[in-house]
Amino acid sequence: MNNHKVSVGELDADDLTWREQEILILLGERLTNREIANQLHLAESTVKDYVGKILSKLFVKNRRQAVERAKTLGLLQLDRGSMIKTPSNLPAESTQFVGRMDQLIEIEQCLAITRLLTLVGPGGTGKTRLALKAAEAASRNFKDGCFLVSLAQIRSVDDIVQTIAEVLKFPIATHEDPQNQLIRYLRKRHILLVLDNFEHLLEGSDIVNVILQAAPGVKILVTSRERLNLHSETILSVGGMLYPEPGSKQDPLSYDAVALFMQRARQVLRHFNPSPSQFQHIVSICQFVQGMPLAIELAAAWLYLLKVEEIAGELEKGFDILSASPRDTPRRHRSIRAVFEHSWSLLLPAEQEILTRLSVFRGGFTRQAALQVAGASLQALAGLVNKSFLSHNPASGRLEIHELLRQYAQEQLDQSASCCKKAHEAHAAYFATFMEQGWERLRDHRQMAALADIEADIENIRAAWKFCVEHLNTQQMWQFIYGLWFVYWVRWWNHAGVALFAQAATVLRGSQDEDAMALWALTMAFQGYFMGWLDLSKQGYELAKESASILESLDFPQALIFTYDSLSVNAYFQNRYIEEFVAIEKMVKISMKIGDRWLLAFSLFAASMNALLQEDYQEANRLAHRNLKLYEEIGDRIGSSMPLIVLGHVALARNDHENACGFYLRCLQIAQQTGFHYGIQTASKYLGKVTIALGRFSEANKYLVQSLTITQDIGFIRDILNLLVDFAHLKMAQGDLETAAELLALIIENPASQESRMFEGKIRDSARDLLNSIEAELPPEIFSTATGRGKDLALEPVITALVS
Repeated sequence: MNNHKVSVGELDADDLTWREQEILILLGERLTNREIANQLHLAESTVKDYVGKILSKLFVKNRRQAVERAKTLGLLQLDRGSMIKTPSNLPAESTQFVGRMDQLIEIEQCLAITRLLTLVGPGGTGKTRLALKAAEAASRNFKDGCFLVSLAQIRSVDDIVQTIAEVLKFPIATHEDPQNQLIRYLRKRHILLVLDNFEHLLEGSDIVNVILQAAPGVKILVTSRERLNLHSETILSVGGMLYPEPGSKQDPLSYDAVALFMQRARQVLRHFNPSPSQFQHIVSICQFVQGMPLAIELAAAWLYLLKVEEIAGELEKGFDILSASPRDTPRRHRSIRAVFEHSWSLLLPAEQEILTRLSVFRGGFTRQAALQVAGASLQALAGLVNKSFLSHNPASGRLEIHELLRQYAQEQLDQSASCCKKAHEAHAAYFATFMEQGWERLRDHRQMAALADIEADIENIRAAWKFCVEHLNTQQMWQFIYGLWFVYWVRWWNHAGVALFAQAATVLRGSQDEDAMALWALTMAFQGYFMGWLDLSKQGYELAKESASILESLDFPQALIFTYDSLSVNAYFQNRYIEEFVAIEKMVKISMKIGDRWLLAFSLFAASMNALLQEDYQEANRLAHRNLKLYEEIGDRIGSSMPLIVLGHVALARNDHENACGFYLRCLQIAQQTGFHYGIQTASKYLGKVTIALGRFSEANKYLVQSLTITQDIGFIRDILNLLVDFAHLKMAQGDLETAAELLALIIENPASQESRMFEGKIRDSARDLLNSIEAELPPEIFSTATGRGKDLALEPVITALVS
């Protein structure tokens, strides 16, 4: 367990766990043990034990003295909500969590002793809500964060790794197996993953096993209608909430199911105050649905139309209607089906139609999307929220439909092939327009808001793009394509980018219509672009070359600019510098002719890099300053980080290390604020380089470690070796020539050292030059021993040692 560590007066708060600090603050608020237990979802006896430990650690005899001593030491000034800040994407609660205290305690105890806990139960039992509440309580124990990975919206086991990576904001960026890249990222982190709705992906449960075996600091909490059947799995069955059994004399409100009904009922009727006889009907409802939270919420929502006794009667009738169901169908399945059927029958025909159309969404939707796709007015959406068919997240403003209800609504939609097609067409049309507008927003001051909006709807966008590809709707594909490329580039989703555009290129291949032919060429260019960054530049170059030959005969200038960009990137990696320079010149010429300021800025960056590679530092400096000014005028924050790299490189080439440091530092700050991985990795690397030259070795080590950590996680071997050369520089500057010699010998032995190093030729040549200078300084025997050790070193342990 990770304790919150602060020094508070004479007391070392290492002696107080985060839970004890939390309870101490509540003691200061004069809460009783029972009130604390209810607020923290703990047993009252557990709180009593914690209070005893607090008294002992504070050397006091009672609660009053504990509070007084805590005030003296400043412990009560701590913000309970911020005692331990860990990364998290857990959603805020839209309604108060009710009951389940015993299960929350059981989950907490299980997570303390097991690394894979699966909450198993039928749909509608509240597994997700329970898992989120438990994860929130446990999150402080995981220093690298607690993350919800919603799997309901994905349909293939192949997408599990990419979905987890995107939630963690980790880019799958090389051609290496994506699973290996994710494992490398996780293996040195202390994280709780909540994998929600796993039941339709059980064939992919092996990834869970692989993560647990390779990443000892990771624990996984799964929700599923079926167990994963893994040896390491601990199963916790989740059924309905506790409800009164027939003949029970206990107060009905002491049961969780009844308490949930009352909470939801008072959302419908604010002053709902049932009589004793009505309480009996509430009990009957809870008994009928066997305490299933989703069914209870739906039943309580009927109070806008029916009395409690009418709801109970209608449910019994509904169950009678369904009593002819197969005998082997569990009663709980038939009872919740009865709730769904009756809830559906109470909707107006227009509401039913809206809900069926809404079933095409994946991972929620906005009010605007619901209006465009399903014709849902604000009033209609509010009605569906009030009737518990939809939930509203006030923090994000998005609406969601419970997966079980979405599946039920989809069943209704699938009964009409024409209605189903129209709904998917409306969904695709909306997101095509959304992405077309997003492309404009991504290129100006609205960039970060646009990125957030797109990422929130990324599963809807992918589903809509796939629909357009499968139905060869080239008009809508054009609306998608540039925004998709931009998002995948910024987030470094290189591996997924290749797959996304390869699928489209395959469908479009051989098109004769000019519009489709140009689109085919552009999908190949984008596929090739991401291949270049995946160290597959040979294939990427061929695709970009073919794309250019097609587009040069057509009138699609914007597409041609991106094709030349793809060609220049792959040509650089293939050491085809003349072709690279020619492609960049064509980019600039076309962008100036079009008159689009963003495309000109995009092309100017390539031109400034071109000048830099030709060692025309004056021209590189001029173009980069012009590039920076243009990006800043446009408002493209991410774009403005790119010319700062060039300006840093120019200053570095001129040995103006102070100015180089300033440019790289500005780039790093922007990249960190925007989540631009390439900028973070590159700026950190060169900050390490210039701070070595400035004699600031501690800073240099910090920056190099930061860059190496990202590079190691992603798996760029070429860039790892590149960074090791810089580490060798640092060791030499610090006088540790033997360690430097070991690193350089290791680099030279690696086959990837034959690749190019920016502005300095091949990595191996740079390493040999440095090694030759060390050989002149060290005695022959010591030099030979050091290089011999280096040749025998394995890359992975060396990286781990440098990072740690």
